[in-house]
Amino acid sequence: MHSDLRRSGALLYDLRPLKLQNDNYSIDGFDSGYRFELNICNVLSTETNAVGRWFRDGNSGIFGRLGDTGPQLRGDKLLLEYTNGDACSNVPQLNQTAIISFVCDHSVNGNGRPAFISDWASCAFMFEWRTPLACSDAVAAGNEQNMETDVGDEADDSNGDIPEEGTSRGAVIFVVVFVVGSIYMLGGFLYNRVLNTSSRLRGLEQLPNYRLWRGIFLAGKFLAMSVYNGVVYVIDTVSGRRGAIRIDDADYHMRNEIFHSDDEQDYEALRIR
Repeated sequence: MHSDLRRSGALLYDLRPLKLQNDNYSIDGFDSGYRFELNICNVLSTETNAVGRWFRDGNSGIFGRLGDTGPQLRGDKLLLEYTNGDACSNVPQLNQTAIISFVCDHSVNGNGRPAFISDWASCAFMFEWRTPLACSDAVAAGNEQNMETDVGDEADDSNGDIPEEGTSRGAVIFVVVFVVGSIYMLGGFLYNRVLNTSSRLRGLEQLPNYRLWRGIFLAGKFLAMSVYNGVVYVIDTVSGRRGAIRIDDADYHMRNEIFHSDDEQDYEALRIR
């Protein structure tokens, strides 16, 4: 029987601090004549599998045994139900049960104590337990740190871990591209600088695949200039200012200033009439 409540892997309530190992909770039934002993998700110290027992007029009975149930929410009520008790004396086809209603209360001493509320035909018993452990902020206040000290009978499933917020996919892609690009550029530069000295590369020419990147740059620049001059020609034609549009050689030789290269490949001047 587990004594915590989880939803979608997140810990909502933890009643393990209420579990007693060598003692029981004794409850006075006042004018009902009952006296009760119960434990939370653990057997009574005097029993082998009973979690709750009543006493009245020299008689006694078990109203709950260990099972697979645990705390559960019914609406906004935190409840713990005990079943599989002795047969009811007045309704033999039913077994005795008990329901403990946990109420959030920060004003009680410690973790509070259970109180008897009512019974039905000595077959079903109702208890109320006012405790700060029933408050939704109890876990955040520090009870979660006691999860590893459980003495009993349950092992947390790996799917019960509270999920952490992950890094966005875009940030991951950016980091991967940046790291790979940095390794590529730095590795290629060191190779040409240290090992490939026979090529006598200088300046930006030491970058990996320098000629390829330079060609891409010049092709893009040439395309942009062609589009620009085409647009200017169309505008001049529409406005009646026809004439020659000359793309100066200097525009295409700027690559030598950018890359500090003396390569012989130059673009020819273009004339659009």
